[in-house]
Amino acid sequence: MLWVQAAGLGAVGGLVVEAISMLGHLTAWQQDRRLARVKKRRVLPGLSRYVDLPAHALVALTRLMLGALAGGLMHEQIDGAMAAVAVGASAPALLTTMLRQFNGGQSDNDALPREGGSPSPGSRRSSRNVEDSSPKEASSAVPSNRQAEKVVE
Repeated sequence: MLWVQAAGLGAVGGLVVEAISMLGHLTAWQQDRRLARVKKRRVLPGLSRYVDLPAHALVALTRLMLGALAGGLMHEQIDGAMAAVAVGASAPALLTTMLRQFNGGQSDNDALPREGGSPSPGSRRSSRNVEDSSPKEASSAVPSNRQAEKVVE
């Protein structure tokens, strides 16, 4: 596939993911408005409570760019429009995996130096073990049965 086509379709894939995310926010807003009407409330929930337009626009633009980048980089391996859209939709995970491979197994946060030249403080690699953390932190590190069931479904 030509890199321009793959990049364009990859961008579409990135936007599809953001549209699905936005649908979740709009559905929650719709349900809360319906509930407010059933309870005969005078004030219905406003859209701005569910959608932060500047933030969503920036995320959509970022997903578009990442999708286009992934599609362009992988254009020789892509055979078909649906494959290009899928590459764009999975661009953040795909590019993170590619970055780790090029950086010798380091995560994206570990690979980017801070001003002092050391890994970023938010890096996923930590010298602290789960045993060293408080019970609340340790429990959040291990998914609950309910979270595991959602993953399986």
